[in-house]
Amino acid sequence: MATIYPVELCQRMVEKAQAALEKAMDAESYSIGGRSLNRAKVKDCQEVLDLWLGRLATAQGKRRGKAFCVAGIPH
Repeated sequence: MATIYPVELCQRMVEKAQAALEKAMDAESYSIGGRSLNRAKVKDCQEVLDLWLGRLATAQGKRRGKAFCVAGIPH
């Protein structure tokens, strides 16, 4: 069974992930005066945000566990 995290923790982590994603979207890396800064990649930030949004939904009872797909095989 999946761990259900407290709603408050999930909300804080969603806020942090959103902030990181916004910073990464502004500029993943840049240089000023010979110094450079590399931030997290947008893709990585989006994955973390999606993870915590899912955990928040689970904690709030809006979904249960992981999503799955059932496919039928035609005869």
